[in-house]
Amino acid sequence: MDPRKPTTGPAWPTSPAKLVATLKGHSDVVTTLTFSADRCLLASGSRDGTARIWDVARSKPGERAVIRKHGDRFDSLAFSPDTRTLAAGSGALNGLIWLFDVSDKTPRETAILRGARGSVNALGFSSDCKQVAGAGEDRTLRVWELTPGTTGEARVLLLGHTKPITSLAFASDGRGIATGGEDAVVRLWTLSRIRSWERAALTHDSEVDSVAFSTDGRMLATACQDSVIRLWDPTAVTPTIRAELKGHSSTVRLVWITPDSGMLVSVDSNSQVINWDLRNGKAFRGWEVPGDPATTVALTPDGRYLAKGTATGTVELYRVAEKRS
Repeated sequence: MDPRKPTTGPAWPTSPAKLVATLKGHSDVVTTLTFSADRCLLASGSRDGTARIWDVARSKPGERAVIRKHGDRFDSLAFSPDTRTLAAGSGALNGLIWLFDVSDKTPRETAILRGARGSVNALGFSSDCKQVAGAGEDRTLRVWELTPGTTGEARVLLLGHTKPITSLAFASDGRGIATGGEDAVVRLWTLSRIRSWERAALTHDSEVDSVAFSTDGRMLATACQDSVIRLWDPTAVTPTIRAELKGHSSTVRLVWITPDSGMLVSVDSNSQVINWDLRNGKAFRGWEVPGDPATTVALTPDGRYLAKGTATGTVELYRVAEKRS
């Protein structure tokens, strides 16, 4: 793909997304959503002070567990790749991150990660489940090493963003992290046992809402509020834009690259979902999600299902892919 020729392409077929389930339990705005890697569980957080875990693998999806921290709320959630642990980031000034063992139906708190100041807006696990990263209001990226008897103090603390961090993603090798912020910059960080550092700063035109690595680590997708998706080669000494994907008419809130690195799925603030072929950088399929505006969204790792949070506390689950033959 020629980075000097932004991809627009011809119109692509678009269909209404199929509603699979409506999940009710929250009593206030849904602020965060995340799917487990095996696509069996969905976790949601709300201003009502609860996080809820939903079993979405059943023929009739339903609530599996409720997590509460009195006087607090959860602004970010992330499952570990082995689906055994759920990280929950505080929306309060205490900046805490709780880890819960969710392998059984009753979640069990296993650790509290400390050090952040202000709400934790973004969380992520390394692919080997040995590290968890958190970032948010205090503009700092922290990485904790998950070892038996951890004290809860971050092993790595990285400064550079000048405004709150909104999103983060681990590279598959666990030695790199990308963070996006309200300062319109994506920063690439290298993690090391001896010293960790910022490797590159990728400037954007507006606040960055989502970042995603391909499984092979050779592509980074970024999305900001100018509705353009940018593809970068994060392995380059000086990363530059490989392509710009243009097709959304509103802010792109989420980008995700499928495990085979062949397709990118993007979701905008109007709940339009677009599938992009990464071999040629062209959109080939679209889905329109009906109903009220989404307060937050999440995709399954294969990009086939979308969870949508609403201001009334309802979580809606949609299929945004062709039905398997």
